[in-house]
Amino acid sequence: MTTNSSPHESGSLRPELEGAAFQADPHTLLRRLTESAAAHRCEPAGAPPQLLITGYEAARQVLTDPRVSKRSERAGLEPGWLMSGVRDEVGIDYMLTVDPPDHTRLRKLVTRAFTPQQIEALRPRTREISDELADAVLAAEAPELIDGFAVRVPIAVICELLGVPLADWDRFRWASEQIVSPVAGSDREEAYVWMSGYLAVLIAGKRAVPGPDLLSALANDTVEDALTDPELVGMAFLLLIAGYETTANLIGAVLLGLARQPDLFEALRADPALVPTAVEEFLRLDGPVLTATERFATEDMVIGEVPVRRGDMLLVSLSAANRDPARFEEPDSFRLGRSTGHVAFGHGVHHCLGAPLARMEAAVAVTALLERVESLELAVGEAELEWSPGLLMHGVRSLPVNVTVSGNTNSR
Repeated sequence: MTTNSSPHESGSLRPELEGAAFQADPHTLLRRLTESAAAHRCEPAGAPPQLLITGYEAARQVLTDPRVSKRSERAGLEPGWLMSGVRDEVGIDYMLTVDPPDHTRLRKLVTRAFTPQQIEALRPRTREISDELADAVLAAEAPELIDGFAVRVPIAVICELLGVPLADWDRFRWASEQIVSPVAGSDREEAYVWMSGYLAVLIAGKRAVPGPDLLSALANDTVEDALTDPELVGMAFLLLIAGYETTANLIGAVLLGLARQPDLFEALRADPALVPTAVEEFLRLDGPVLTATERFATEDMVIGEVPVRRGDMLLVSLSAANRDPARFEEPDSFRLGRSTGHVAFGHGVHHCLGAPLARMEAAVAVTALLERVESLELAVGEAELEWSPGLLMHGVRSLPVNVTVSGNTNSR
C-alpha cells in the first residue's frame, strides 16, 4: 500500500485485512489507517488496483460521488468484479450492482415493502417469532445466542416477507456464507448458480399460484416497468442475503455488547424504551458491515488528498468511518443517546433499503430477551469467540452465555 502518509507498501495491506486477528478486532488496524490517511492504496494480484477508504468524510464522498460507479465497465474494466478479486460469471444483477437510472427504477418497485407503515405492520409477527425463539434458546442447558436466536429471528421474518419456505433455509444459509464470507475451499460460483436457479423456479411458481408475499406481488406486477425475470431473481437474491446476514450480525453485536457491559444491560432491562437508541449506537460502534460493496472510479480524482485513478476499485470501510475521531468524540466508547450520523447502512442512493426493518427486528429481538433474562454474561473468554471471515460482513459466529432466567440459572 502506498499513500502520501501511510507506512504500508503497495499490496501489503490486504493480508492484514483478511486475517483472523483482524476479524476479532478490526478497529485497532482501521484506527491506525484512519489516522494516517483517508484512503489507502494496494495492488492485489489478479484484481483491479484497490483503495480502502477509512475517513468519515472521504467515505461519504465516495458513496455519493457521481464519478464513482457500481459498474466496473464504466471504469474501463471487464464487467463483474467482486470484492474477492474474482469474476462473477453467473450474471446476477441487482440493486447493489447498478447505477441510476436503473437503480432508481429497481428500488422504486420494491420500496413498497419497506415503508414505515409496512415495517410497523410486521412488528407484531416479529414479536411472536422473537418470543418463541427466546423461550426456546433460554430453555437450553447451555444457551447459545447466535445460531439459536440472532440468526433465526431474521431468517423467519425475511422468509415470511418474501414467501420463501423456511424448510429451505439451511441451503440458503450455506449459499449466503459462500458469497459474503468466503473461506479457503468455499465455492462462490456454485452458491450463485444454486441460489439463482432455486429462485427462478420459486418465482415461476409464484407467478402461477400467487401468495400474500412480496415475491408474489413483484412476480405478478402489471406496471409498465415491472421487473424482468432476471431482475426478479436478483432482487430476491439481494433481499434474502441482506435481510438475513445484516440483521443477524446486528442482533449478535447488541447481545455481545450487553454481555460485556452489565451496567448497560441493567439500564435497558429497567427501561426497554432505550433499546432502539442502544441499537443505533451499536450500529456505529460494531456495525454488521465492515466494508461496503465495491465501487469503481470512472475518472481520475482525489479522495482525502490521495490521488485516485480511473479504474481503481474503491472499498469504503464503514466500520472505520463510524469510528473516525475527526467525526465522533471518544469514538471507541459506547454512549447511549449519542447523535451519531453513522454510515452503518451506507449513504446516498445505495443506502440500505432494509435498514428500518433491521432496526425494528433488532429492537424487538433484544427486548424479548431482556424481558426474560435477569443476568447475562459470556460463558467463554473473549479469545474463544469466533468471528465471520472476509472483508464484507462482521459478526460473532457463536455466543455461549450464562444467564439467569426467572430466578433459575442456565449456565454453560
